[in-house]
Amino acid sequence: METMTLTINLPKEVGVALENKAQKSGRNAVEFVEDLVIKEIEAPSLDEILAPFRREVEASGISDEELDELFTQARREVFKAKKERLKA
Repeated sequence: METMTLTINLPKEVGVALENKAQKSGRNAVEFVEDLVIKEIEAPSLDEILAPFRREVEASGISDEELDELFTQARREVFKAKKERLKA
């Protein structure tokens, strides 16, 4: 596999934090950054993740107001259930 070499300049405190995170994960800073970059490149964008949902909403014909109410009601139900679990 061909590789690309990059040099980045980080503020000292960021470099220290990077070294600490890398060490905690059992890797060195270079391996840690390589993994981060690869994950970022390979990860789907939020638009890609939401595309199927957006298509379904569009196909359903639901209005923006109806969709907003649907989400508002769902949040209320989740909050109510969470509140009840905390009481138990």
